[in-house]
Amino acid sequence: VVVSSKYGKNDIFLTLGAEKKDPKLNHEGYLLDISNKGITVQGVTSRGSFWGTRSLLQMLILADEDGYALPQGHARDYPNYNERLFMQDIARKPIPMSDLEEYATLTSFYKYNTLLQHYNDNPAVQVKGVMKDWQEKYAGFRLRSDNPEYSMYASNDTAYTKQDMRQFQDFVKARGLDLIPEIDAPAHSLCFTKFHPEWSINSDTARGDWLDLGNPAVEPFLKGVWTEFVDWFDSSQISIGADEYDPTKGDLARTFINSMHDFLAGLNRTTRMWGSEVRLPGTVEIDSDIVTTYWDASYSNANALVARGQKVSNLNAPDAYLVPRTYAYEDFIDSRKIYNLWEPWVFDILDKTNTSRNLRPDEPLLTGGGFANWNDFLSESVTRVELYDRVSKAADVFGEKLWTGAKNIDQVSYDKWAPLAKKLRENIPGITLRRRPASKGQYLISYDFEDGAAADGSDNANNGELHNGATVVEAGEGHGRAVKMTADSYISTPIEGIAYPYAVGMWVKPSGAQQAKAVLLESGDGRVLVSNSTSPTVTFVQDDNEYNTQIILPADQWSHLAFSADGTTTRVFYNFKHAASVNYYNPRWDVLQNSTMQVTAPLRTIGSANGNSFSGLVDGFFAMDRASYAGEMAFIGKHYANALP
Repeated sequence: VVVSSKYGKNDIFLTLGAEKKDPKLNHEGYLLDISNKGITVQGVTSRGSFWGTRSLLQMLILADEDGYALPQGHARDYPNYNERLFMQDIARKPIPMSDLEEYATLTSFYKYNTLLQHYNDNPAVQVKGVMKDWQEKYAGFRLRSDNPEYSMYASNDTAYTKQDMRQFQDFVKARGLDLIPEIDAPAHSLCFTKFHPEWSINSDTARGDWLDLGNPAVEPFLKGVWTEFVDWFDSSQISIGADEYDPTKGDLARTFINSMHDFLAGLNRTTRMWGSEVRLPGTVEIDSDIVTTYWDASYSNANALVARGQKVSNLNAPDAYLVPRTYAYEDFIDSRKIYNLWEPWVFDILDKTNTSRNLRPDEPLLTGGGFANWNDFLSESVTRVELYDRVSKAADVFGEKLWTGAKNIDQVSYDKWAPLAKKLRENIPGITLRRRPASKGQYLISYDFEDGAAADGSDNANNGELHNGATVVEAGEGHGRAVKMTADSYISTPIEGIAYPYAVGMWVKPSGAQQAKAVLLESGDGRVLVSNSTSPTVTFVQDDNEYNTQIILPADQWSHLAFSADGTTTRVFYNFKHAASVNYYNPRWDVLQNSTMQVTAPLRTIGSANGNSFSGLVDGFFAMDRASYAGEMAFIGKHYANALP
């Protein structure tokens, strides 16, 4: 990068001043010129220039494979909506900071400009009279203060420090994004009421996560929380949540909302809340300066809000709600429906002509909209890689509609747009969560150990290395050479893991009893264990959540273990037969059902680099970049060893 007012033939020149050439461009607009003299991106603001670089990047990804890349010409580009928002519930699923940065990279690629992060929540709880153990339920609070008055609330599994948030905001700001923080109260507050049950509403008909706004200690406490954390954030806007509270306390809640608005104004911040006024009936008027994140017609009315002069952002459920393995919302966003029917001004997607539900397309109080990722069923309901897969397949289509509105679908049908969107989604620089390593053939890795090492028999040269006493030995029994493992041994590979579709398999001969949680395969995404903490059964671990298969590998005997994910199910094969599937059981009282998981195959090590490997022999390890089935597994397994299980 060179700072200069001049540029050459092969340069990409970023500059400002587009409004002088084109006064009608909005503040995020830009002009793009491509000629044999070079490329110029001229924005009204630096953010506008950055969006121009995203367009260039997308054009290069979609370039023809024969070498044709960028057409010469002039483009004028700008967003139709000022707010293009991705909201993420990081309270109910612990998400590493590295993943949050990838979500920022993803949304920035599609020219979103706002992230709304939800820092506290808990699974839905029933009223106290029914759910007596409400205090024992999981509750997440993701901000870790060094002030002992507030540090007690931070989640033990994942919480972010002030320095973490400083670095994250610098990261997202460089990518054209603003971060809005949300601490949700007075509902969704089990993270507080489990420490202070006396602050919850003292009634068997109240939920345990409802703070009692009639308790004189509650509001000062919540203001103290924001006093502690507000300076962590650059945002001029703060979201206080304020949804799904006790409907019998409407005026009390409305008074609280206004009081928080006044309090935050004293801290030079504006207030945002989830649409709630319909379910909080009362005579107290909610301050019209509060921005409403609209999410449900039974909780809010968009026309009534704008009639009162209130700004509205459209995240209307179920269309814009992504809730993994849900029964009420979208598990995967219906991108065809969103592309063809959804617009930020549309609050009734089935009837755009309904003027009592929808706003005018040119409504000045409509800030824009976006989509929300809620993780209602907690961490075990979805893996990190599954979650990214779902979010990425929503981010592109909502990004399209937030930037261009209906203009693009008049020119490009969904069927023409979708394959282009897929190519972009699969090639975003800086994204690792796709977990789809490149492969020159169907085999990603193939180790038969007959060379006395872990040379890769595929076309990818993904050679392994033996560590800490892992030794190639003559195994006999039709296996030729195999690797002998102890608790400290492991074989490393160059591949972290692979997401569906894939197939992974190996021959295994455990030696005697195994230590608890003995590792067969491991990576940052998870592990495959030959024993868990309570039983000697093959167990899959993803994001520290265990999924037991009830398969037992007999000691001192060769077995063939394989598993394959196809986008619907992760099937586990024991001795070439489908013996189990990896399932998540949802225990919530109104669900009570099994859901199949898409395990990300851990490939970084055979065994563990952490000293808890399984002990025994391994042979014929392979990983394929497509799914497989029982009959083929038998063919592959016998290719590596002239033996029967």
